[in-house]
Amino acid sequence: MILLEYKMNVLIYTQSYFVRNLFLNALYPNGINLFHAEHTESIVNFIKQRQIEIVVIDVIQEDYVKTFTIMNEIKNNPDNDVKKVAIILLIGNVDKQNLIKAIQLGAVGFIKSNAKEETIYNYIIEIYKKTTGVPPERKYVRVTLNTDNPNDRIGIKFRSPKTLNIILGVIRDISFGGVAVELVGTFPPESIEVGMEVNNMQFILDGHDLFVNGVVVAYKKNFCAFRFVNLTQSDKEIICQFIFQRISSEIPKNTPQKSETDNNEINQQNNQS
Repeated sequence: MILLEYKMNVLIYTQSYFVRNLFLNALYPNGINLFHAEHTESIVNFIKQRQIEIVVIDVIQEDYVKTFTIMNEIKNNPDNDVKKVAIILLIGNVDKQNLIKAIQLGAVGFIKSNAKEETIYNYIIEIYKKTTGVPPERKYVRVTLNTDNPNDRIGIKFRSPKTLNIILGVIRDISFGGVAVELVGTFPPESIEVGMEVNNMQFILDGHDLFVNGVVVAYKKNFCAFRFVNLTQSDKEIICQFIFQRISSEIPKNTPQKSETDNNEINQQNNQS
């Protein structure tokens, strides 16, 4: 189960996983949700289903013809919730003539393909303010796991800094902000207390070992919750990928029909071969 606790939803259309992950690492840690469309025919459905407010279109191989077709499909859509989304183009070279046309078709901004994560985040916020208004309070997306399902059971262990007992548990939910744990086994009750900092909590996400620090923010007999502190860049990226994959797996995956835009691209490739 995915709980989206904020309203800022961004969609990126790109066929590059490097680009997708760049935006993922830029936006997720700041409480902005990101969805990824690899095919043009899924863009409008994403906007409708996920209440997308900003669409970033990767101008792949400087193909502005395809980019303009995508923009027209959005801006000429009869659904007002689709046509009102803000469009940003991710560009390589600055082509003044095509950028002017993009603005005429409804683009509200441009991001260079070599932009850093901080630049991407700041620019997304700037565009949101210009097009929508003051950004809503953003909270981290939380993935809630079914601890009764073996495929969802993620074990976690840590040592109490007070009693030195090894404490075992199962993760109930995880976000960029922290983790909630269902405790198992026996240990002295004083082993955990609110405000306690616990180092090197160990768990595995999608085959990656994580050792993270956290502060106890809630504790009852068989339950405790931690707020993460000082996550490493590697930890952030692993958590990003885990949450993103869980969100993506909940999106209905209909077998798409090739759109006119994609068919044109295939024909061009065939003609060149």
